[in-house]
Amino acid sequence: MVAPCSDDDHMATPLRTSDIHRLLERSLAVLRLFPAGVITDFDGTLSPIVAHPETAQPHPLAAQALRLLVKRVELVAVVSGRRALDVATRLDIPELVIVGNHGAESLVEEQLTIAAEIIPWLPSVQEASRVLRAELGDFLIEEKGATLTVHLRGIDANEERQRAEKVVEQIATRYGLLVRRGREVLELRPNVPIDKGTAVDALVTRYRLRGVLFAGDDVTDLDAMRYLRERRSAGSIDTILIGVWSEEAPETLGHLADILVGGVEEFAQFLYAMAQRLSEA
Repeated sequence: MVAPCSDDDHMATPLRTSDIHRLLERSLAVLRLFPAGVITDFDGTLSPIVAHPETAQPHPLAAQALRLLVKRVELVAVVSGRRALDVATRLDIPELVIVGNHGAESLVEEQLTIAAEIIPWLPSVQEASRVLRAELGDFLIEEKGATLTVHLRGIDANEERQRAEKVVEQIATRYGLLVRRGREVLELRPNVPIDKGTAVDALVTRYRLRGVLFAGDDVTDLDAMRYLRERRSAGSIDTILIGVWSEEAPETLGHLADILVGGVEEFAQFLYAMAQRLSEA
């Protein structure tokens, strides 16, 4: 693990054992507020990043921790860029709330809901997908209904990456879509104000949360961290923000997170230890 960051820090330093203990106690204090919630990203947070997205699986310890947590806190949610149903196939936990496509859809008690603002954009996303496949047939392209993802992982030639970026920008402009860059991906989304920040806002409001533990690793998770920092500064909730660090993580993660952990393995161990402590209470 690496140490907590303040807004003025440039990079974190290794944690001592006593610091790890304080992180656990601080997280437990937040989750003992009522109501409280645990909200995490999936890829790069609960699951290691893999070359082929369809093969991704949550870390076993993280999955077990979530099964314990749904019995102890009012909300346990995964907010992911994947489709909600995709996440559900990888985390078979009925009590889990899943928000997919960066907030465009949600799965609660087996009921899938698509945000009303997204529905008019679905034909444009579908047509953009058709054109992308024709022009970037050598790239892995994920169709997610409400969004599209072009994967750059495994593409080493700079000219090929630049070609993909140019094509994606052109198609996004043609269909009025937004482009967001993440860990080795280019994402095309409807031009609506929905992201992981608005998704977490909706969860905090719906469940009237007073305490939130949030964990993420990528650019899209920064939107959620910014929102939670604002709410914490306003005094409406207490939060602990955990960044799951990697060589591909955005530098800003080290400034917005309260704490950085050194990868999925360390986060899974921490999450399980925390869930066990709550279960013993």
